[in-house]
Amino acid sequence: MRSEAIDEAVAVRADFQGGAVTPVAFRRRGREHRVVRVNARWVDRAGRHPRFYFAVTVESGDVYQLQLHAADLVWWLDSVTLEG
Repeated sequence: MRSEAIDEAVAVRADFQGGAVTPVAFRRRGREHRVVRVNARWVDRAGRHPRFYFAVTVESGDVYQLQLHAADLVWWLDSVTLEG
């Protein structure tokens, strides 16, 4: 396994249900990555606005870390751990 830092804004499709947000898919470099599992979620409340973090597994088996900035509702892709 190999990890890479990414740090870029991405378009994310997400479900908002019962007061919780769950990423469903995201688009990076023209390719859609479908989320098959949310492995972990946590909130960083330090600072003025919270940031919501998600570790997700996509169809390829790669694990991405996404974050949603509550201040401007922009999604960021922090990193990827590549399978194989």
